[in-house]
Order: sequence, then structure tokens, then C-alpha cells
Amino acid sequence: MATTEQLMAQYGVAWFGFDEAIGNVYDKLGLYVGIDVTATRTTGWNNDGNSLLFNGTSNAVSMNFGSSLSGELTIRFKIKFNQNNNTEYVFATHNNAATQKGFNFCKVTGNTLRWNFFSEANQPSFVLNSSNKITPQVWYDVMLSWNGKAGSLASMYINQELAGVVRAERPNNGSAFNLAIGRLSNLLNGWYAGQLDDLQIYNKALSPSDFEQKRLVIKSTDNKNLVLSPTSTRVKEIPNTAEYMMLAQGGVVREIDSAVDRPPIDFTKHTTEYELVTNNRTPLGKGRMFTIPIGTDFKTAMIEDNY
Repeated sequence: MATTEQLMAQYGVAWFGFDEAIGNVYDKLGLYVGIDVTATRTTGWNNDGNSLLFNGTSNAVSMNFGSSLSGELTIRFKIKFNQNNNTEYVFATHNNAATQKGFNFCKVTGNTLRWNFFSEANQPSFVLNSSNKITPQVWYDVMLSWNGKAGSLASMYINQELAGVVRAERPNNGSAFNLAIGRLSNLLNGWYAGQLDDLQIYNKALSPSDFEQKRLVIKSTDNKNLVLSPTSTRVKEIPNTAEYMMLAQGGVVREIDSAVDRPPIDFTKHTTEYELVTNNRTPLGKGRMFTIPIGTDFKTAMIEDNY
């Protein structure tokens, strides 16, 4: 589990907050820019900062990247649709699936969401529809994820819940054009009416659980403290929480049976390494490292504070 900032540092392609007052939109990573911005600004999804507002007839943003988004991909964003029964394209990297490769994300008639992906002209990788309808004028957190391989599953999440899954028939071979927001790419058609905010793009297939930060309290006996290199990049928040509170919230405390140095472990991946954690009340010291089972998964953590 990690923060958005941590995942961006590791897998981020671009991150747009759309908080500029007017004009071009700028990637928080400092890599890309959106130009020809005809969409206007309005209040952001969390009532902080701005979001882009599209009028459904002429508003769009042209990005200077997107055609090379091949392989693994996650796109996460906040969206609020207007009341409209037309098919509207929120973003796209092609304009005609019969002649071009690429993807688009749209709202179709009946207020369901659809993610289309084509590996080559008229060669669909998948067509993924949401299993539930969305309500106009309500903000949604939407996440699209696929590892880009033929035979693997592409997923759509709405408000962190799985809303659709489909098996890809072909791989992600990139796109015909750069990303366009508010319409089809390289074509003045398919206009979107509504708001868009917090657009995040990753070159890794992620799930909502990768963005969660679980709160842990870890303790060990004095003779089983773990010490790793101070240059290790593994970091996890350990809050100042009493043990009884953690147990009341469903936490599990078990015994450490071994302690060895290990190379850094990627927080966003599963690992089979596993050490049990004791219910002894003596805390590990700052900078100590260990692995711990969290539900059905195993993660590595660093003690940042004693209490």
C-alpha cells in the first residue's frame, strides 16, 4: 500500500490536477502539458482547487503525449457527468477504431461507462462496460487498469469497487494519436459534457488496494529487534496508536520467529516473505525493518516512530 505520491514516484507517467486558473494544464511531474485548452475551470471534485468543465459542444484539451502508452497502464480520475443521453468521449487516443489503434473512455446512452481498446485498426483488445449506471451531477472516482497483455484481465473500478472486468484478446500496442480530453483524438467529434479532475496515469497495472494506507502498530521482544541499512527505501507509516485500539479495530499481533537483513521490497507487489509479530509490548526502534502479514497479503514496513 502506498500514497498517490509514492506510486507516482515509482510508476507515474503524468498527473494533472487542473488547478491552473486559465490556459494550459501542467503535469505535476513536470513532464507534459495540455494545450489548446477550451474547457473552463470550476470547483474541484473535493471543493478544493479547480476541475475542468466541458460544455459538450466545443470544449477539449490537446495533450502532448499519449501515443506511446503501450504495455501496462492505469488511468485514474474524478468525473461528474451532466444529464445527457448521447455517447460522450471523456478522453481518447484515436478517433476511428476501424482504421486506428488506441483507446477511448466514454459514457454511452443509458449512463453506463465504457473503456474501448484496439491493438491495431479494427482489432479490438477489449470492450469493457461498467456493470452499473452512474448518476448525473455526482462525482465518481474511476480507475481503469490493464497489464497490456493478450489473455489478461482489464478492470474498471468505480469508487474503489470493481465495476467491470473483461479478458483482453490482443496486447496494448500504443495509439494512433496523442491523448485528447473532452472528445475523440485528432477529430472534432464526440464532445463530452461534464467535469474532470485529478487525472493520474501510470505505466503499471494497479488496483484500489495499492492506494490504501493501512495503519499498523508493531511490537517485538528486545532480543529480536531488526536493523537494516539506513539507505533502504522501504517506508511505511506507523502511527502513535495504543495496542488495545489496534486490536479493537481488528489488528493481529503475533510473534517474530526470525530476523535477517533483506534487500528492498516493492510495497505495491505481493511477497512471500513472512515473519510473525509478537504481542510483547516492547516496541521496535526507529528504522527497524520487518515483514508482516496484512490480511491475505504480506508487506514490508519500517518503524518511523516509537510510542
